[in-house]
Amino acid sequence: MRWIKLAFLFLSLPLFGQQLGFALEQINGQAIIDAGLTGKGVKIGIIDGGFLRADKSESLKSLFENNQVAGYKDYLDPEARSFAGSAAFDDVHGTEVWELVGGFNTERNVQYGLATGATYYLARTDHGGYERRQEEEFAIEAMEWMAKEGVQIINISLGYNFGFNNKRENYQQEQIDGKSTILTQAIDRISANYGILFIVAAGNDGSNKWEILGSPGDAKSALTVGATKIKVWDGMKYSSKGPEWLDYVKPEISCYSSLGTSFSAPVITGLAACLLEMDPSLTPAELKNLIIQSGSLPIPNNYIGYGVPNAKIAMKLLQGVELELPTVTHTQKKSLAISFNEPSIYVTVYHKMSWRVIRKEVIRTDRTHIKIKRREEAESSTVIWEGGNTEIVWED
Repeated sequence: MRWIKLAFLFLSLPLFGQQLGFALEQINGQAIIDAGLTGKGVKIGIIDGGFLRADKSESLKSLFENNQVAGYKDYLDPEARSFAGSAAFDDVHGTEVWELVGGFNTERNVQYGLATGATYYLARTDHGGYERRQEEEFAIEAMEWMAKEGVQIINISLGYNFGFNNKRENYQQEQIDGKSTILTQAIDRISANYGILFIVAAGNDGSNKWEILGSPGDAKSALTVGATKIKVWDGMKYSSKGPEWLDYVKPEISCYSSLGTSFSAPVITGLAACLLEMDPSLTPAELKNLIIQSGSLPIPNNYIGYGVPNAKIAMKLLQGVELELPTVTHTQKKSLAISFNEPSIYVTVYHKMSWRVIRKEVIRTDRTHIKIKRREEAESSTVIWEGGNTEIVWED
């Protein structure tokens, strides 16, 4: 089940000078580029719904010219021509995801993904015209193929929960528990056996009845990625939340996408490849934790995890540089005044018990200060505004 059915819209950016996509700007991707990192020597797998006309994409042109496409398999129609499919069935989805992993549009001089030097393995496993459990089996076959090819990072911007043609195949929310679905089980097994980091989109059900992420976003070993806004780095309304019954945080990290978490995950995949190029000895768990530690939030929540990663901070952490910890204020008061350098359009507050959000509060203001009140039994509150954030720990 593909997270979104919308065509990817390239960002409207100036056509002079090299530009970065908005998500790359948000994660400080320029630091990776300045360091000369491109993911060279790293094998990336992308499992998706189709790579229609990827060989004609201006943003992927150099990858084909430089023989960086090492493998392609179509599990839906093994006899089909490579990079074929149907636009009506959203078979361009995989192409759009790939562009955000390692795409560079030379005509527009815009870079969308960081891993422009990586080697790629592609698998079409999902059909936009129907939803069947068989698609999950195809995805597992693709994982095993990629694992045997030595792939080190796999992007999955697909998810499965409800909406199957056969309603009896739909999952129940309680099955999103990190152990019940075959795709989640496969990720944890293959990651452990082959040393692969899976980077998975959280999903786009945050504002509907389902609300939480689906399979395989609940896989404990995977790095699950949610979506944030571009100015105030709180969660997009559609971005799926982590189930409260898990004993670990999901999603772990988030970054900007206006069209779905399908397009947040690949940005982080490109970042991960470049960090792995920087230190090829990193294990999947170490690589995952490095990205998490570079996040904008000191205390996570099940809406956006540890917030937005910062490529520059991740590189410094990898170099062993000690960094100043993000601001955490401890108080026994029932409220706390927060000041901003400039007025913020709105302020988002996540009131939490542990990392579980018990109340989300949006405060619209044109002032440079605001008073945050402790809500219910909150143990801590994450306060996010345009240009910054802070953490309040409420002490009894």
